[in-house]
Amino acid sequence: MLPNIAIHQLINQNVNEWFTCADINSKQEIVCGTDQGIIYQTQSSTNENSSNYKQLIGHTKLISDLCYYDPNGCYILSCSADADIRLWRSFSSNAITIYRSHLSPVWCLSAHFKSDRFASGSMDQSVRLWTPDRLDTLRTFIYHTDDINSIAFHPNGKYLASGSNDGLIILWALEQAQPARIFKSSSNVEHLTFTSDGNHLVSINHNHEQKSDSISMWDIRSVNEIYVVQNIPSHRRLLKSCQIQNTNKCVIGFNKSLLFFDINNQQETNSLFRSEFSNADIKRLIHISSNESNKLIGIIE
Repeated sequence: MLPNIAIHQLINQNVNEWFTCADINSKQEIVCGTDQGIIYQTQSSTNENSSNYKQLIGHTKLISDLCYYDPNGCYILSCSADADIRLWRSFSSNAITIYRSHLSPVWCLSAHFKSDRFASGSMDQSVRLWTPDRLDTLRTFIYHTDDINSIAFHPNGKYLASGSNDGLIILWALEQAQPARIFKSSSNVEHLTFTSDGNHLVSINHNHEQKSDSISMWDIRSVNEIYVVQNIPSHRRLLKSCQIQNTNKCVIGFNKSLLFFDINNQQETNSLFRSEFSNADIKRLIHISSNESNKLIGIIE
C-alpha cells in the first residue's frame, strides 16, 4: 500500500538562485537550501511566495545538504561548499553553533535523533561524527579515497554507512571507528538509504563513462549485491532516495516520476511502481526527502 502524497508548491522568484536540497518536519515546515548559500524556511502551504520565506543567512557558498535535527523540528543542520556545518534554531536568522573541522566542502549530513548525534561527509575524503554540544568531532573515519557523496545512519544508531566516488560503500561501527562491512560498486555512489528493518541498504550509483545510473540493494549480513536496476540513462539522473517508515519500501526521484521500490519483492517487473507528475511544465524532479510521518517533499524545475 503506497502512502498518500501531499504536494505543496514553493516558488523561488529569484531567477539567479536555485534550490539544491530540502527537508520537511512533522509540523509541515519546509526548509530549502540554495546554490547561493541562503536557506529559506516556511510553513508548508500552496501559493507560497519566496518573499514570505524566513532567511537563514551565514553560509557563503552552495548549501549541499540540510535536515531537521530533532523530531519536533526545532533545530536545523546544514552543510555547505564553504566547509562549515551550522546548527540553527528554527525560524532564527543566525546560526547558534558553527562546526569547523573539515578541510574541504562538506557534501552530506545525516542525523540520528535518538542518539543525539550527527555525521558529515566531505570532499576531504573523511566522515566525521558529532554531537551538538561539542565543537570538535567525536570520531573521524578515514578509508575512502575520493569525495564522500552520501552518509546514512543505521536505524539502531550503532552504525553509519558512507558512499563515495571511489565506488565503495562502508558500514562503520561507530564505537570502534572501524569498517564493519565494505561493499564495492562499479560506479560512483551518489546516495544511500537503509530499509526500516536495517537489513538492507539501497544505493543510487552513477557511471560517468557509460553516462548511466543504477539502483542497487545490498544485504548487510552477507555483503552481497542482491538486486540491481541497471543502465538508466543519466539524462534521467537519480538524485535522491528516501525510505518509507516502518515498511520495506524506498522512494526514488526519477526524472518526472517517483519510483516506489519494494525491498520484499526482488523481481524487477513487480518491485518498482512509478507515479508520474502530469504537469507538462515540470521538467524533472531534482530532490526527494521524507519525514517520520511519511510526508514527501520534492524540488522540481
